[in-house]
Amino acid sequence: MYPSGEWRGYWDQEVWGRQPMGPLQLRFRSGKIEGEGRDIIGRFTFEGDYDDQGTIRLVKHYLGRHQVFYRGVYDGEGTIFGEWQIPPLWSGSFALAPVANKAPADLPIEDL
Repeated sequence: MYPSGEWRGYWDQEVWGRQPMGPLQLRFRSGKIEGEGRDIIGRFTFEGDYDDQGTIRLVKHYLGRHQVFYRGVYDGEGTIFGEWQIPPLWSGSFALAPVANKAPADLPIEDL
């Protein structure tokens, strides 16, 4: 359901606005998720799980700092949408999507 490799994403918060996550690497295997990335707060790791209904649960751990809890659902078209939380006060929305391998735009169609 989920491809391992490069992903892109963002999180929203009233104070910070929409913040991109990247570069972001995620690995999916046997119901488990591992990964790492960077955003405006700093470097982080991801650990969590997923099920066959498309639900994911992740803990984002900023290195030497706090944790953020993510819960989301696959939309059926390649993106995971959900909510992040730092209990009890902070929360917001997020999205994660795999980076698609695209052919260079300047190649003629017959060369693809």
